[in-house]
Amino acid sequence: MKTTSNILLLTVIVTMLWAGCSKKELPPSPTSVYSVNGGTTSHNNGQLCMSCHKTGGTGEYIWLIAGSVYKVDQITPSPNGTIYFWTGPGGTGELVATLQIDANGNFFTTSSLIPALGAYPQVRGISGATKAMSTLVVTGDCNSCHGVNEAPIWIN
Repeated sequence: MKTTSNILLLTVIVTMLWAGCSKKELPPSPTSVYSVNGGTTSHNNGQLCMSCHKTGGTGEYIWLIAGSVYKVDQITPSPNGTIYFWTGPGGTGELVATLQIDANGNFFTTSSLIPALGAYPQVRGISGATKAMSTLVVTGDCNSCHGVNEAPIWIN
């Protein structure tokens, strides 16, 4: 009987820990730096953020996720939207994290929000329009592909 009680207790504890860790909400720690709607501290839209914001780089912080979002013309920054990270494509599965786009059209964070197995990003503009990536990403260096080998990230 004692063994059954111990197994039940262990199951409850593991379930509680799993449920508590299933979503990452910003700020994940008091020392994290991240973009916020309306913020204006970012710069260099479309540039390779992590060429400076890396270990040994000239950027003040080391970004683990960073990029730029544009309006439909793919030139004008699209401010104050949101980036979502899902476990399934097209905004399906579990929402694991969100990151706000600042007033300059940039998003960034020093926190590791993408799970080790990857996530499917989705962008939502201030109009409410959404666009989702159909491919799984495991890195947060968004401008290393978007605006280089792929179209810039854009939303209405």
